Amino acid sequence: MEIIDSHAHLFLPEFEGDYPGVLQRARESGVRRIVNVGLGPRTNALVLDAFRETPGLHPTVGWHPNSVEGLTEADLPPLASLLDLPGVVAFGEIGLDYYRGKDFVETQRKALPMLLEVAAGGRKPVIIHCREAWDDFFDLMGPHWASLKAVLLHCYSGDGRVTKKALDLGCHFSYAGAITYKNAEALRDTIPMIPADRLLIETDAPFLAPVPKRGKRNEPALLALTAESLARARGLEPAEAAALTSENAVRLFGLTGPGL
Repeated sequence: MEIIDSHAHLFLPEFEGDYPGVLQRARESGVRRIVNVGLGPRTNALVLDAFRETPGLHPTVGWHPNSVEGLTEADLPPLASLLDLPGVVAFGEIGLDYYRGKDFVETQRKALPMLLEVAAGGRKPVIIHCREAWDDFFDLMGPHWASLKAVLLHCYSGDGRVTKKALDLGCHFSYAGAITYKNAEALRDTIPMIPADRLLIETDAPFLAPVPKRGKRNEPALLALTAESLARARGLEPAEAAALTSENAVRLFGLTGPGL
């Protein structure tokens, strides 16, 4: 079964000392490409460096909502310039996180429109992180939808109401290991709602390892477990789910060149 991991963070300290092994296990498990997602200036540089060494690690550049304190207008031109670099496939992740960032909600609300202006100029798909902030997300996105090439809701966690609204707005949806959890029935119920051409899967590694690895470090080699859960929710075979979500990732991000 060949598959694409549409969202991982292989530069984080959890992989220190095991990075070659992580890539080797990914290859052995059928993962052919990984979208390696930047979280801010330092990590944007790291994903670009990783791509130069391993072309199958497709970089994105962004600014995570938990790190937007101190973001100014002066930071935007250097960030925008990265979108023109070879291999960069998306802008993000950006968004809102009221779970871990509840102490600086207003700062996040001010930062997101600034970052969406960068996204509009770059004409790349936008990867959105949204946690416990859906109403504000839709409100702040209102003036920007028409200027964005595509919007991907990563590590999707919305309920039926949110899903219907996001569908109407043309969003793409990427599901992570949380869909394998016993208490995620409501989230799994949203999977059949998604049009086949807007459905992706991811690890969000090193976070959200799927069952039976829940609580341990996640890595791309475990993506097949999430694919199996998504396949059951869609009435597909795991290989069919892997092929479908991989084709969607290739099309959304414009993935080309050598794989892992």
